[in-house]
Amino acid sequence: MGKLARKNLVLDPERVRELARRRGTSESEAVRQVIDFALAAEEIVEAFDELAARGGVDDVFGKLPVDRADREHDLTEREAS
Repeated sequence: MGKLARKNLVLDPERVRELARRRGTSESEAVRQVIDFALAAEEIVEAFDELAARGGVDDVFGKLPVDRADREHDLTEREAS
């Protein structure tokens, strides 16, 4: 984590309290965690976009269904075995 600085943010205090309660942290730590989560989520989306631009994932084992109908067929087949 980088250097911490005090920032003047306008936030809904009830929502910040609830977030902190759910995470078992202080309100400041809860906000820092959510910022870290949002930044990581953006990096993940960028990685998936780059992967899609390169042609996606090759199904080298032939296990990924092509569409929903195939997925349902695969599930039905597995349950029957």
